Amino acid sequence: MRSLFHFFLRLPVIAFRMAGIVRVANRAKRRFRRELVESGLPEEVVDVLVEEFDPGKPLRKLFQKSAYRP
Repeated sequence: MRSLFHFFLRLPVIAFRMAGIVRVANRAKRRFRRELVESGLPEEVVDVLVEEFDPGKPLRKLFQKSAYRP
């Protein structure tokens, strides 16, 4: 019972840390896009590369799989 109580006390800390990770990943994605555009690549190529090398893609796939329950 005590460990469950401790978990619920730590839940806000875990949530804020996850939000920080998401913020850093989004910032990296924007910076990557900006660097590709500044290097002179066409917009279509930039879009494909940004989607392919998205740092949050594996986590989103994991959450989508766990959220889908037939």
